[in-house]
Amino acid sequence: MRYTFFFLTVILLATSCQLSRKAAGNKEAEAAMKSVYNTFTRAYKQADAAMVANLYTQDAYYLEPNTMIIQGRDTIQANFARFLGRFSPGAGPDIRFEIIERQIAGDQAYDIGYYLFDGKRSGKFIVLWQRQPDGKWLIRADGFSGLGGG
Repeated sequence: MRYTFFFLTVILLATSCQLSRKAAGNKEAEAAMKSVYNTFTRAYKQADAAMVANLYTQDAYYLEPNTMIIQGRDTIQANFARFLGRFSPGAGPDIRFEIIERQIAGDQAYDIGYYLFDGKRSGKFIVLWQRQPDGKWLIRADGFSGLGGG
């Protein structure tokens, strides 16, 4: 009986340590992703397409409504440059993000949520994240659509 109790105690301690490390890892990942969203918001305000594009992996996918799939950081930057080029530096749109669900599994994660312009829900999105070899989290795929005429 004593050995059974000892064995169960060891298993419980080992499991709780693993869960604790996983939770700490997720908190670090969540903080990194929050930082990326904050940089995205700042880049939009500054109308800086290069700053936005640097938040994506080199081979990222960008899925806009009613267009072909865009792939690659340079192509994504050119796409954002067309949109943000309409604004003066420092006078870009105010974009924010409201995360509805986030799942993190190892070096991959996803977010589902709404994007807001001027504080109003304007559309929905899904972002797939990939942790890089240097530990940095970047966007691997980004798809969005507007909310429609509601």
